[in-house]
Amino acid sequence: MLRLSRRVGGTRNHRTNRHYHATPTVTSEDSRLTTLKMRIRAVSQTGAKSELLALRSSELYRECYEWGRRQAINASNTVGGSNLTSARNAAAVHTICYALDAYAGFIERYDTSPITITERSKTNPAELEQAFLSQIHSNHRRNLIEQFHESFQANDDERQGALLSALNPELRAKLSASGVIHRSASSHIPESGRAAGGFDANKHGINEAELLALLDYLSSGTGTFNVVNGAAMAKAYYGEPVLQSCVNVFSTALASGINKLCEHPWFGRRDIVVYKGIRLTTLDEPFRMAMLKEAHERNGLVSFPSVLSASCDPNNSYARTKLSEGYSIECMITMRRGFYADPFHDTQTMGEHEILGPAHQRFRIVGKDAIIIGNPESGGDVEIERYKLSPAE
Repeated sequence: MLRLSRRVGGTRNHRTNRHYHATPTVTSEDSRLTTLKMRIRAVSQTGAKSELLALRSSELYRECYEWGRRQAINASNTVGGSNLTSARNAAAVHTICYALDAYAGFIERYDTSPITITERSKTNPAELEQAFLSQIHSNHRRNLIEQFHESFQANDDERQGALLSALNPELRAKLSASGVIHRSASSHIPESGRAAGGFDANKHGINEAELLALLDYLSSGTGTFNVVNGAAMAKAYYGEPVLQSCVNVFSTALASGINKLCEHPWFGRRDIVVYKGIRLTTLDEPFRMAMLKEAHERNGLVSFPSVLSASCDPNNSYARTKLSEGYSIECMITMRRGFYADPFHDTQTMGEHEILGPAHQRFRIVGKDAIIIGNPESGGDVEIERYKLSPAE
């Protein structure tokens, strides 16, 4: 999801429903959406899976989604409709329902009653790691470690050395003793040392919680990235903080791992160009396109409240590989900081050359063009829009 803001006078306004024309008379947030938010809060506090599943299949959920669909139609059929409140309402319904759906899968793998993450927790790796490990289910933890074993073996010597050098000594010893990262004695230390390039793993190596969060976020099978991104967007765009509070331990561990790897000499990247396909659905297309158009025409800002994920290989942009799934526009983004995540991928998606960057990055759109890409389904070519984004600060 993208977010638009622009400078007005001497201040910045980051509201997603910022208008630049006279505001038409349209429906504001419906009571059904407000009630759905309240129900999400109540269910999250009890932690009962049955109540959550009941909410997802409830009449309230269906009515709310149907109202969002009508709002999207209203936005699309009205002159200038992409800027109407109805477009934002439709996108809000899509985002909150999307996050709620993903959360239902997340609680199959984690105990997720809200835990407050304080500044102390963020700066105390042991405390954060313990909070994470207390939430992850043992079978899921085991599955992720097995996944890492498979992907580690699939990497070449250089990439294995980079992975070893990025782990803190305690985790490295633990995974070595269990055979997860077994290597021959002749190549273990030299490759690791070359990849580290002066990196102090004692201070900056990732711990077990950070490794597991990265593996789960990058996994092709769990879909955990959906709830992490969806919860962040629901909070930042539409004032729904509850789901974010339920995944904040996971998100904080993930953010910590990303920040560490951004500083690693082998994994870290600076001012790297990446390619990100943007998925449009019936409900959120009017609002997303409005934000891109406004940012392009009025020198506004585009921000990403969630982890920024894209490929450094243009041929692996989802706009090219998943066009049929709705990824119908592309952003070419210059990221100040990121890390090359491909060696952490499972064997199903290794080779996508994914770059992960920290959340809350902001950009300006500095160009727009049309590009021709091949359509694997039709066998022909199709034209899509591509926006060029540069760091805002």
